[in-house]
Amino acid sequence: MKKCLFLLIALAIALSLPPRLISQSDVTDLQAKINEYSAKIEELTKAKNTLSNQIKLISSQIDLTLLKISQTETSIKALETDIAALTVKIDNLDVYLNQLSSIYINQVAQNYKLQKKTPSLDIFLAGNFNGFLEQLKYLSLAQKSNHDMLINMETVRTNYDIQKEEKKQKQQKLEDLKTTLASQKISLNKQKIAKNNLLEVTKNDEKRYQQLLTEAQNQLRQLRNFSDTAGGSSCLSSSPGSGSDGLFFSQRDPSWCKQFIGNSSDTIGEVGCYISSISMVLKKLGSSVNPSAYASDPTNFILNTAYAKTPDPPSGYKYSQVGYSSETVDNELKNGRYVIAQIKMSGSVSGMHFIVLISGSNGNYKMHDPWYGPDQNFSDHYSAGLIMSLRLITK
Repeated sequence: MKKCLFLLIALAIALSLPPRLISQSDVTDLQAKINEYSAKIEELTKAKNTLSNQIKLISSQIDLTLLKISQTETSIKALETDIAALTVKIDNLDVYLNQLSSIYINQVAQNYKLQKKTPSLDIFLAGNFNGFLEQLKYLSLAQKSNHDMLINMETVRTNYDIQKEEKKQKQQKLEDLKTTLASQKISLNKQKIAKNNLLEVTKNDEKRYQQLLTEAQNQLRQLRNFSDTAGGSSCLSSSPGSGSDGLFFSQRDPSWCKQFIGNSSDTIGEVGCYISSISMVLKKLGSSVNPSAYASDPTNFILNTAYAKTPDPPSGYKYSQVGYSSETVDNELKNGRYVIAQIKMSGSVSGMHFIVLISGSNGNYKMHDPWYGPDQNFSDHYSAGLIMSLRLITK
């Protein structure tokens, strides 16, 4: 019994967690800074669209991401400490459970042997009532000891299962945080690239920034005019599917229709015909990108708008913008490459749209239209005279 009591005391000591190495005040201070930068970014988002404010905005976003990375790393360290402590507790519980089981088995065996040596009935018939009572008392105590031992073993086993489940949950949370950390680091790198690109494109000149911004806004206005004329930026109730070739993307797909593009306030449903078209062409060449992924990367767009930059083609390919000719289209289609066509709205110069030509020849084409759907007849909606330019990703 003394050995069992010692084991239970040791068990209680083993179950106590070591003190956290990360103070709660550090965690609180970190969250306060995150809240501060989030509020600052919200103010800058509403501020006048100047180059200076855009640089401040991107810089604040970088600082916020750095803080979130620090917060995630802090949480990871805390979880790793907890998991290490739980591992020690579980190992100790395993040892104590085995020891208790061994003691219990030995105790039952000893009690059985004692019962065989001193039959209670013989003592009673011989008139040795005191001996009979002593044996009865001993057997009663032995039975209680066995019962108590079983309860102790069940307590240890229950704690063992609880600690294993807690460790399992913390390990899963740790993996999730590591995934989050990797994503945050990718975002940080993209934000730094976006800042460098902004400074490079504008030459850190406010006048040039405003000129480029006006051009981008005019282009986006023309894309909005198309969607407004075609029925507004209404999202579909369900995905239209991927077309006969499995490569179609709709800007109106509910999976991403309302998603903002880059750091802008424009959605894919409103002005995402070009990024949907470029995603189809890239997928044809083996890329796994889709409109949502493309829109999620602010480095794909100019001046924090939804106006897309020239895309980076796969290795061995080049991107170009050329005038329309059926010979050019036919040659690309013949070589298994899709063609993006920039379409002008009929009877208007204030609206445009992008579609992907996927098959056909001499002006009689099948197309994937990010607005109207996959496998459409080009002539059902447009005419060759409305094609303003072609965007090629070619050899």
